[in-house]
Amino acid sequence: MDTPAHQQPAAVQIIRDRRGMIVGRFETQHLTKKTVARDARGLLVGQYDHRTDVTRDARGVIVGTGNLLPALLPR
Repeated sequence: MDTPAHQQPAAVQIIRDRRGMIVGRFETQHLTKKTVARDARGLLVGQYDHRTDVTRDARGVIVGTGNLLPALLPR
């Protein structure tokens, strides 16, 4: 039996730089159909809405269309 979407944990993808240091993570939230980007300290840097195909920064300002979350993570 499948677990309903509202009970599924967010899928987390850890992002590392070339040296293997963690620079952030992407959390895909199944219920809201959004992917949230956080930096290495856990602070919100942006979110991508799969329904509207729009990426917004931490303040909610539109960055562009498509998933641009990798560009928001610090280098």
